[in-house]
Amino acid sequence: MTDTGAVRPYTVALIADIHGNLAALEAVLADLAQRPHDAVVNAGDLLVMGPQPAETLARLRELEIPSIFGNIDRDVVEGRAASPLVSWTREQIGERGIAYLEALPFSYHVTPPQQTSPEADLLVVHATPTSVYPMLLLEANALSPLMNKATPEEEAVTLLGATRANLLVFGHIHYASSGTPGGQRVVSIGSVGFPFDGDPRAAYALASWDGAQWQIEHRRVAYDHERTIEAVQRSGQPLASWAIQVLRESRLVLPS
Repeated sequence: MTDTGAVRPYTVALIADIHGNLAALEAVLADLAQRPHDAVVNAGDLLVMGPQPAETLARLRELEIPSIFGNIDRDVVEGRAASPLVSWTREQIGERGIAYLEALPFSYHVTPPQQTSPEADLLVVHATPTSVYPMLLLEANALSPLMNKATPEEEAVTLLGATRANLLVFGHIHYASSGTPGGQRVVSIGSVGFPFDGDPRAAYALASWDGAQWQIEHRRVAYDHERTIEAVQRSGQPLASWAIQVLRESRLVLPS
């Protein structure tokens, strides 16, 4: 006999680090359309590296989902002259696009239904609850010399600050990992547009409240990333060869 009274968990889809890769975003949205969910939250770094910054930004604004800013979004807003790719992105999105990025919040809280305590919250940040720039490495990533050692416990606790939530989720490092620094449950989710784990498929996650805590499911979605590489080549963007290398190798490579 079927239990018709069963309640589906409250589920939040989490995307991050799209970086102007519209094709990867569309693939994630198509996959997500087949998954029961109640909300979508974007954890920052909307643009830069991918070939379609203006189109990606327009799509995200059309979706009207909560988004927070990442470190690259701040770079675009501040117009860091040291990066020609940032300058090119600013030209592509114009003043209205820059103003949109500037208005994004730092973090986003999701309180589960019928809960009132912040200790039940899902807290979404880009990198850490204290800054969008540090790399909190819960697990080492052997594919990159910059990420091949986990952050020491004491340093990780400092990066978390006084923030407490049932689950803290962040992007920024472009690969999935988990840990409990200072007893706080923390998860990083993979990148939609530019994964750093050796797998070129777009990544996102589903966070589901089961009545006691948030559970994470990491998902991967195949798309034609070679067509995105071709789009990078046609885009006229600076540092195109670097973006192509990152897409092809699916790991962190510093621009030369």
